Amino acid sequence: MRYVLVFQFEGTYFASHAELVAFEDRLRAALPRTCTVDGHDVGSGTTNFFVLTPSPIAAHERFRRTIATRAIERKLRVSFRLETGDQWMNLWPRRDARPFALLYAKDASPFRAASKRAIPRRSKPGVSKIVTRARWRTP
Repeated sequence: MRYVLVFQFEGTYFASHAELVAFEDRLRAALPRTCTVDGHDVGSGTTNFFVLTPSPIAAHERFRRTIATRAIERKLRVSFRLETGDQWMNLWPRRDARPFALLYAKDASPFRAASKRAIPRRSKPGVSKIVTRARWRTP
């Protein structure tokens, strides 16, 4: 099975196009050979990096070991889905059940300061601490 793994930043995280391309190159170098960095997308308040991989959790863990810092992780969302699927699963921040989308309305952006308060500090018993199903977005 192939998955699409998305590393999502706030649209203003990268100050220039050169920084964005440099980060994409670092991402390509850090991930295992089984991963293919499929490019990036900028617009509608987010910057998304797309990775095709057979193992999204392992790819995310490698990213955390090689590139991630606290400053990066505070401004990052990571989610994945089957390549042909439409149900997103959130990997980062942990226990994040907020809806994941490639585009957000300005009032529904997960990068607003108040939106992170919705993430619980502890998982409910029997719930994965690593992967959380993203809620469906209602139009």
